[in-house]
Amino acid sequence: MPRTILILASGVASPEEAREAAKEADFILAADGGLALAKKAGLSVDLLLGDLDSLSAPLPEGLSVIRVPREKDATDLELALDHAVSLGAKKIVVVGAFGARLDHTLANANLLEKYDLPIVLLHGGCRAYLVADRLEIQAKAGDLVSLLPLTSEVCGIFTWGLRYSLEDGVLVRASTRGVSNEVVATPCGVRVREGKLLLIHIPKGGGR
Repeated sequence: MPRTILILASGVASPEEAREAAKEADFILAADGGLALAKKAGLSVDLLLGDLDSLSAPLPEGLSVIRVPREKDATDLELALDHAVSLGAKKIVVVGAFGARLDHTLANANLLEKYDLPIVLLHGGCRAYLVADRLEIQAKAGDLVSLLPLTSEVCGIFTWGLRYSLEDGVLVRASTRGVSNEVVATPCGVRVREGKLLLIHIPKGGGR
C-alpha cells in the first residue's frame, strides 16, 4: 500500500518540480496529459488514468492504464485523486493542478474540500495544502501565507508564527481576510476546529 502518491496532471509545471516531488513518492500516477510531464521529467509512472484525449504519442509498452470515457461527470484529476484514495494513500502530492485554463484551476483548488487526507498542490515554487485539522509548514521569515476557506465557514482557527494571528478565529469563504499573511517566526502553522482551509505558502520573492 503506497503511503505517498504523486499525481502528475496536465497543467503548468516544470520537469524539475516533478522530479523533486517524485523523491518522496511511493507511487506515481499520471492523470491523462500528466504523462507528457512525466516524460519530460524522465519519470516512469506506475499508472495512467484518464480519457487519453491529451495524448498523441504512443503509450509506453507495459504501462498500466485505466481509461475512462470522454463524456464524464468529473475531470481526470478528480478521478485520479479518487483512485489514489482508493489505493490507501496517506498523503497525495499533485504537480500540474494549475494552468492556463482558469476554470480548471479554480475547480482543482475547490475540489480539495472533498477529501480528508493530507494533499499538497505544487506550483511554481508555491505549495497549497489542504487543512482539515492541524498543519505546520517549513517556512522562513518573510514568506507569505494565505488561508482560503474551502467550506462556507471555518471556525476555531488558531495560527502561530504569522504576523496577523488568529485565536479561535473564523474565516468565511466570501472574504479575503485570510490573504497575504506573513511568516514572522518558525515553526508556523494553523489548526482548525471545524471546516477546511487551503493554506497557500509563497516563499519570499517567489511564486508566479
